[in-house]
Amino acid sequence: MPEFVLQVLDIDETGKDYSFVLTREWLDATLGDAGLRGDPEQPIGSLTVHAQKNGNEFLVEGKVRAALITDCVRCLGVAHVPVSSHFATLFNRTSVPRGSGSSKRAAAETLEMSEEDDDDLQREDFSGHEIVLDDLVREYLVLDAPMQPLCSEQCEGIAVPKHVRPPEELFGPSDGSVDPRLAPLLRLRDKVPPNKE
Repeated sequence: MPEFVLQVLDIDETGKDYSFVLTREWLDATLGDAGLRGDPEQPIGSLTVHAQKNGNEFLVEGKVRAALITDCVRCLGVAHVPVSSHFATLFNRTSVPRGSGSSKRAAAETLEMSEEDDDDLQREDFSGHEIVLDDLVREYLVLDAPMQPLCSEQCEGIAVPKHVRPPEELFGPSDGSVDPRLAPLLRLRDKVPPNKE
């Protein structure tokens, strides 16, 4: 069942403000397939929206904030992901009668016109008397989360057990020192003057 619903009959040219709560239950259920969930140690998220009628369309501007957690890509520990994103979307009511060939043609022409429109405003369709924002909010939360989340910038990842490491006699010591076979290259590097541009 949708959580964030705007009743279009309540929205006029002067606009109306809305405020919603992003509960951890909603975040967990909605973002679980993206590997994200609500952070139980942080306050619940929020969604603030200003909706305004613009001719036959409705301009919806808002800000979504949430504290999320996911798995660190290096150590698989908990990575805290604060998300704060602004959005502006123009909603257009679709009124296509069922089974009408001419209306399908008109809908296709409308789609082509909206694709040719070159302004940066995102456009969405809705039907009936409600604008449901759940999918839009989910999209912005997922897009604003980092693709490679880290628990910290200094995370060194999972330590490789000694019995799994390659033999030192084949690949040199694993303590960061230079393999003696590469020492001549280091000496050569030290003799080359720095490049001055």
